[in-house]
Amino acid sequence: MAIKKELKARILALVDSGIPVDEVADEEGVNRGTIYAWLRKRKGDGEDHGDTVKSIKKQLSLLAKRKQTEAVSRKIAMLTASLSRLERSEEKRTKSINLALNKPVIADITDHEEAGELLRRALNGDFGELYLYQHEFLSCQDQFRLVIKSRQIGFSYVAALDALIASVAGRNQLFLSASEEQALILMRYVEHWAGKMGILFTVDKENEKRLANGAIIKAMANNFRTVQGFTGDIWMDEFAWYQNPKKIWHAFVPSIGAVKGRFTILSTPFEENSLFHDLWVDEAKYFMFTRFRIDIYRAMEDGLEFDLATMRALFDADTWASAYECQFIDDESALFSIGLIKSCVDPMLYYYTPSSGKVLFSGYDIGRSAHRSALAALALHEKRYELAMMDVLAKASFDEQRMHLWSFMDTKPLAQLRIDRTGIGMDLAEGMVKKYRQRVMGVHFTATQKESMALNLKKLFEDGTITIPNDPILIADIHSIKRKAGARGFLYDSKQNEHGHADRFWALALAASHVEAIERKQSKRGRGIVIRN
Repeated sequence: MAIKKELKARILALVDSGIPVDEVADEEGVNRGTIYAWLRKRKGDGEDHGDTVKSIKKQLSLLAKRKQTEAVSRKIAMLTASLSRLERSEEKRTKSINLALNKPVIADITDHEEAGELLRRALNGDFGELYLYQHEFLSCQDQFRLVIKSRQIGFSYVAALDALIASVAGRNQLFLSASEEQALILMRYVEHWAGKMGILFTVDKENEKRLANGAIIKAMANNFRTVQGFTGDIWMDEFAWYQNPKKIWHAFVPSIGAVKGRFTILSTPFEENSLFHDLWVDEAKYFMFTRFRIDIYRAMEDGLEFDLATMRALFDADTWASAYECQFIDDESALFSIGLIKSCVDPMLYYYTPSSGKVLFSGYDIGRSAHRSALAALALHEKRYELAMMDVLAKASFDEQRMHLWSFMDTKPLAQLRIDRTGIGMDLAEGMVKKYRQRVMGVHFTATQKESMALNLKKLFEDGTITIPNDPILIADIHSIKRKAGARGFLYDSKQNEHGHADRFWALALAASHVEAIERKQSKRGRGIVIRN
């Protein structure tokens, strides 16, 4: 029993230090399932494993007394490396706590008794464990903070926690998001943390909360008029994706200066020629910002569980670099400039399920292993085509894709579908045409056809007759399309590799090709399109 207890403690200490479970299992000769069971039981029992450093030191002391075989030497090397890593992390954690609790800053909230206590408890993990990068950010109470980050690492989650604690100190909080949908996500995180802390709201609306002390937390899609007149702390969420970042910038500066409010910008990167890019790279001019950079690799080093291989395979190189590696995008060679794309973005629009009586123009781009499949649906709204749906299926079997399309077509009887019938898509396309006849048409992706679809979609953007949600992945997909010279003319596509090929773009281009067909049927050039719903 003592041997098993010692082995279990050593294994858990190794895993806690960041060594993968597979590697520990192979080295220690223990089944991976057993290790995962130990981890689950410890979490379920609420066991305190904050003494990991002490545990590793004890294991090293025991191993040092044994005969120094090759196996023992390897274990000592692993434990020594783990101890060093944990001690560095602990040093960072202690330093960040001291920064939060002791550093005199304009926006310091620790002087407020209740807020200061909540901050201490949050940093100690009383409301749930935080990753080290989340912990470091929450610890920093500096007035100006700038974060460049990967997607899907939980930064909106910790930002909501930070804002809620500041509101307990009596500071108003305003979240400006890239879209209405993202604004509501932030408020749901605020509700989550309030539930954990036992904080009640006197006003509890979807996009506005008011505390008993009178402090307000608001979240909304970015609008430069929104900020004018607001006093308190301002958060710019996904700032790189704003349509008018400079107008927003000029609107909030007076309110920040007037009340010495805290100002935080956090975003995944986008275009190089942008205000967000300038803020990040020009440290001399924007010296007042404390900077944080967390790409997906740093997040994983700090303990984030993320299926890197699978996720990496679902994106083309440009989109992956921007979304997960914190790299800015070059605009020069793109068929769709960033300015053109943004001109058709509606921050108040988000994906929705249209009614069964709505006429829909849809497109389906087929993928199977390396690529995704994407279903896009356009609906005519106030003389403009708005992107109502964008369903993405990752590595779905053909049976799963078929069922998804059947469900869409059966519940949307006025939908028309154009489907990629190239290569692996041929069988699925033929089956859909057979089942739904005139409502479905297969499209072979020749170079000529792709050129026609790409340029037709571009014309809709140039004419301003299409609107899309502020979806960063979709925007990156559209922007990834390049015009390249081929042997017999120009080619239109994203970088060709094993990681995807702008699937959302081609689904949207297929959907938009319906519009081109309708326009060709008009008897007079420039005659308006009339559709009765």
